Amino acid sequence: MKIEPAVKRESRDIAIGVAVLCVVMVIVFAVIGRFDYTVLLGALLGGGFAILEFFLMALAVQKSVSRDTPEEAKLVMVNSHTRRLLLLAVVVIVGIKAPWFHWVAVVLPLIFPKLIIYGKTLPVFRRKEEK
Repeated sequence: MKIEPAVKRESRDIAIGVAVLCVVMVIVFAVIGRFDYTVLLGALLGGGFAILEFFLMALAVQKSVSRDTPEEAKLVMVNSHTRRLLLLAVVVIVGIKAPWFHWVAVVLPLIFPKLIIYGKTLPVFRRKEEK
């Protein structure tokens, strides 16, 4: 399956945004005196999964629009959502239970894609070609 340019562009934007917000999060941990290696590993796990989850969702959307009927498209999306939710549960459980991850640094990046998507809808952050 060929990845559509829109999927690549949006995934790149989310990846950059998540990386930037993870750096900011790590800096905040350092400023408040709570930084250690578990914060860095947690940011890598949470941020990495947030990027992967968005990319998998975008691929599922791309795959679903190529289906012949709305029922088939819905099935693709439901199956993708279920698998991504199970992966999310594993990541959160490991991030909370494993001693080498700071649980806040794992869980917080999982909301970063939503913040980035919301931010992209604000007029200040729209690209020139979208205005």
